[in-house]
Amino acid sequence: MIKRGSNMEFAKKSDFSNDAEIVSINVPRILMKSFIIGKMKELKEDDPALAMAIKKIKKIKFMAVSGATTTNLSDKFNSYLAKNNFEELMSLYSEGARITINTKMKGDKVKNIMLGIKDSEDHVFVDIKSDLDINELNRLIEEYEDKKEQNASIVQ
Repeated sequence: MIKRGSNMEFAKKSDFSNDAEIVSINVPRILMKSFIIGKMKELKEDDPALAMAIKKIKKIKFMAVSGATTTNLSDKFNSYLAKNNFEELMSLYSEGARITINTKMKGDKVKNIMLGIKDSEDHVFVDIKSDLDINELNRLIEEYEDKKEQNASIVQ
């Protein structure tokens, strides 16, 4: 489940400098389901749209790379996304880090979500396998936008 080395197709050990630290985590489906079932009741009350989206997750993989000073990992990640028909859903900057959210669709279903997070020293990649309907995703985004607007009006 946790290893030192890449668990993503676009990154190979030879791509990294010797001083790079790589930590990868694969979350098996059985652990995902155990965690989700345990938290679902309280999540349904607090955030029903998020509970619905989390229920559709099948598998998660994480990879964090630190200290890879001479790597072209971002280029390899972008090439992987293009080669595998991912579309960039959103790209944003937060506290100096660039975050990209990419999706791979099959019909009206989001089958994969790839997150790429990069700052000056670190890269974090998250690969989520799902079966999320695009309408459910839109509903989730709209709900969060509404909450964001409500919170902004309360602060003012």
